[in-house]
Amino acid sequence: MPSFNLNHCISHGAEDVDEFVEQHLCRAKKVLFIGTVGIEPSSLYFAYKLSGTSNVDFRFLIEQRPNTSAIVEKLGMRHRTWLESNLPAGSFEFHDVEVISKDNATVAGRNAVNIARHWYSDQYSDIVIDGSGMSRGICFPLLRQAMDIGERYGANVHVLVASNDHRSVKLNAESNDRADWIHGFNGKMGLDSMSEALTLWIPQLAHGSASQLDLMYRHLSKLNVALAEICPIVPFPSVHPRRGDELLFECREALREDVGNERLNVIYAHEGDPMDVFYSIVRLECIRREVFAATKKEAVSVLSPSGWRLGSLGMVLAAIALDLPLLYVESIGYTTESALPDPIDIPSADRKWHIWVAGGLYENLQDK
Repeated sequence: MPSFNLNHCISHGAEDVDEFVEQHLCRAKKVLFIGTVGIEPSSLYFAYKLSGTSNVDFRFLIEQRPNTSAIVEKLGMRHRTWLESNLPAGSFEFHDVEVISKDNATVAGRNAVNIARHWYSDQYSDIVIDGSGMSRGICFPLLRQAMDIGERYGANVHVLVASNDHRSVKLNAESNDRADWIHGFNGKMGLDSMSEALTLWIPQLAHGSASQLDLMYRHLSKLNVALAEICPIVPFPSVHPRRGDELLFECREALREDVGNERLNVIYAHEGDPMDVFYSIVRLECIRREVFAATKKEAVSVLSPSGWRLGSLGMVLAAIALDLPLLYVESIGYTTESALPDPIDIPSADRKWHIWVAGGLYENLQDK
């Protein structure tokens, strides 16, 4: 089954997403919907939009982390109860997925794809990965797996993301003490051919991410690659116009000015448009490959999705299209000082996005 490429990536934003869900997914032959029981109400949005149909099999992962506060766990249980009460009886299943093993190894992606492989069959015309509440370490491996399955069975594959500009609870994430490649996204890293490869690191900046950036920098420094340049990606335009500048200031020490990180080496990408992130990275990488093709030096770009969710979606699309590695630091738990919010009635979302990543829609576009 053909998929998106560097020139064609079919996507919808804002209210067009609701129209797509109603006009296509609600009328599709059979849909496999893979989501998670998230912390934010927006993680329930697309399950709610599809709750009135009988053609959807819902499968939800519950991410299990060792250090999670009681408030966060209660919120997760509340959202699970909401799903059980609002989805058609017999149409849904819940499965726990271990994110961090007892020896602090990141096992999220590997465990998730092992669980999900039992859900696929040729009965599904459409496979949906709802990344609204998923961690990157689970969502991105599931997306790659779904694309492989879609090719095998001839199914359409979609990614949906919903989010709100303001969180209902203020979360404090506790990060693991090590950086890891996202499962299935290590590219050529670790091969002898990458020894001394000139490396461009493109980290996505987020508030409170300085310690994670430091861990990832140290990880790259141990790989015998030449970390020649750092080019952070920040949101602009943004709901808060100064967010990009604030992030650059907050993370200035972690960005290592001694590694070629000049002030102009920054990618500004629209906070609400993952395609802006996608094409920004594609343009940069294609130019870089053209330059290094004339030399005998090996070069690689490493992406680190750790900021706003829609921007991370654009990064994984670039990683799939260009076979780029994804380096990240997983969270071992969440705590909060917020009180348990009021129960939700109908889930809402300020930002919505749909990307048709593989399927028959691309059959006539592959050679153009």
